[in-house]
Amino acid sequence: MRLRMIDPGRFSPPPGFSGTAERLEAAGFEAWAVGGSIRDAYVLQLGGASDLPEPDWDLTTDARPEDVMRLFPRTVPVGVSHGTVTVLDGDDEYEVTTFRRDVETDGRHARVAFADSIEDDLSRRDFTANAIAWRPASNEVRDTWGGAEDIEDGILRAVGEPEARFREDYLRVLRGFRFAGRFEWAVEARTDEALREAVEGLSGLSAERVREELLKVMADPKPSAALDLYAACGALSHWYPELVGLAAGGDAWRSALGAVDEAPAKAAYVRLATLLACASDTPGGRAAAAESLLSRLKFSNADRRYVARLARLYLPFVGALDSAAEHRSWLASVGDAWEDLFEVHFAVARAAGEVRAERYLRATWERVREERERNPVLDLAGLAVGGDDLLALGMSPGPLIRLLLEELLEQVIEDPGRNERAALLEEARRLIEIGSLAEASRPRDAPAAGDAPPAGDPLSGGDD
Repeated sequence: MRLRMIDPGRFSPPPGFSGTAERLEAAGFEAWAVGGSIRDAYVLQLGGASDLPEPDWDLTTDARPEDVMRLFPRTVPVGVSHGTVTVLDGDDEYEVTTFRRDVETDGRHARVAFADSIEDDLSRRDFTANAIAWRPASNEVRDTWGGAEDIEDGILRAVGEPEARFREDYLRVLRGFRFAGRFEWAVEARTDEALREAVEGLSGLSAERVREELLKVMADPKPSAALDLYAACGALSHWYPELVGLAAGGDAWRSALGAVDEAPAKAAYVRLATLLACASDTPGGRAAAAESLLSRLKFSNADRRYVARLARLYLPFVGALDSAAEHRSWLASVGDAWEDLFEVHFAVARAAGEVRAERYLRATWERVREERERNPVLDLAGLAVGGDDLLALGMSPGPLIRLLLEELLEQVIEDPGRNERAALLEEARRLIEIGSLAEASRPRDAPAAGDAPPAGDPLSGGDD
């Protein structure tokens, strides 16, 4: 038997939201919760996805932006021209948006006018599941477009004319993929047809909006469902060409999506790196795919470099049977990315159902973690000697200083007990004496002694 009745008594909005709604109502305005918070609350009532990301509890109201800013002492006018004011309540933020209706749209931007009724506002929403409103003051639920029934039936349906909804804002295509994937809903026939036709409009969207939509997908319990819709409907070629070849690979695509699902939901960049690690067989190819994709979507330089680094360092990996010195060498090469790299490998193993491989990874992780907790010297900053010490030995300033320090670091990584100042200085003298470092320490106008060092000598001081 179907419920067919939303029970507002089971909603659990945060206190700050309730206080914001109460103040609006006390001033004579209507205050309605609408959108994802109501949709997700009803999904939970039906026993659906309990592991959803925490929804934003936002308000829509007949109060104008100036009314909202007058009523609340702490506000941020984030989108006053579109009717949106952010109300600050302690560390929490609540978007309060005036009822709106669309006047003109171009698929990317909308020109809106303020409306006087909640029905007008609901009619401009994208999908019926998102067009349900609840007024806390009266516990009234307004569901003009039958969103509750569609949620019960597991159907994603556009509000009104699907073609018009997608023409108004082509980001709704990607949102449709996300909702259908997140809740495992079937797309209603007319909505599906209009959605596929509207895919061509994706290229006109801003990179920032596409990026934020991707990050929301990556935060879902199972991103694979939405990403598979991206591939099936031709959306990859518009914003994710680096993944087109992978998606055409059949089993490889399925494996990649499974690994993304298995990566931690709260680590979006690890999930992105897991996907991109499957996009090429070479470290350089993986890094290039990550750099290209994340640059196109205007990720920050730091985020772009980190994801590319994870993708590049995915292989070669370290093993449980390797020596402690090899574990230290690997830790030195990957730096602070070591734990995230393990997450990528665990995700790939779990997705493949490789129980033995996962056990071996767990054993490897334990050994590497134990080695890391010993706090070994893994970079030049931890060496007991530095560049000034080598200058004091007679070396000239230049790139050979770093080369010699790196050689000393390799020896310390191999044997941590060698990281003593006296021992390292003695080794530095020995290295300077045997090869071209002796020449490098000689003043530039001094005559050369002996034959030139053999080509390719790592301490030869050639172009570095």
